[in-house]
Amino acid sequence: MDKWDIMGKWVEKSLKIANSHGYLDRLAEIYPAKTLPRRSLNDEDRAKLKRLHQKRNWKELLQMLFRFTKEGHPFPIEHPYASILRQKPDLAKKNLGTFEKLGREMLSMPIGDLIRGCERPIDLNRAMGSAFFNWVRKYFPDRKIPILPESEFERHEGLCFLNARNAAILDYVKRKLGITLERGRDLLAKKGDKYVIGEARFLSTSGGSQTRDLRETIGFVRGLKGKVSAIGVVDGIVWFNRSYVNMLSKLADDEVVLTALLLEDFLEALG
Repeated sequence: MDKWDIMGKWVEKSLKIANSHGYLDRLAEIYPAKTLPRRSLNDEDRAKLKRLHQKRNWKELLQMLFRFTKEGHPFPIEHPYASILRQKPDLAKKNLGTFEKLGREMLSMPIGDLIRGCERPIDLNRAMGSAFFNWVRKYFPDRKIPILPESEFERHEGLCFLNARNAAILDYVKRKLGITLERGRDLLAKKGDKYVIGEARFLSTSGGSQTRDLRETIGFVRGLKGKVSAIGVVDGIVWFNRSYVNMLSKLADDEVVLTALLLEDFLEALG
């Protein structure tokens, strides 16, 4: 691993851990890469889907597929307009051409492929955010660092976490700390009068949206300092990709991005 003249201490420590023996083994305890189960349709829904497909009734077929997504099933294929039409049903009447093309595309698929698409497991990368959330709630209470409801969180003097995530954190920091975030984050901790808002990322590949996500995390970290600070908890390929390490090496000591394996050390070190 190349050396950089200037590097924040938490980035440097994270690089050392990532390049030591057992990094991925330890990380797997936080982000377990387990094969997720298929999301099976019930027999009645399967039968109705087959009937609509045989009758070439693309309108009712699409409506049924959209209903499945509300029940936790994926749309049979990755399709940008399907996502929009699913979330805004009124757009179907205003954009009949797109709606019909999507429906006929569903009819062009063999019914077996259509059903398998609806039953496929959750993408493993999308499950990583929940994995971090679940790990925090297991790991820290085992070390006597509590996760508390709002009223207890505010009174607690020692290190603790707010029992919240995403929108609930967004709401809390606006009401209680006077800070408006663009979106919710993954953790809110405090020690005494110092608050830490954290964003967790697991990057399995480089380039494209992964680079955008890392840049967004860096911007978030640089935007909050002082009594309320932001940290980026990042893991995966980020510590082995030269361009990503170069980006992180430019962070100052008070601009904290680190591996999840150092999160406890960082929080304990708060004044």
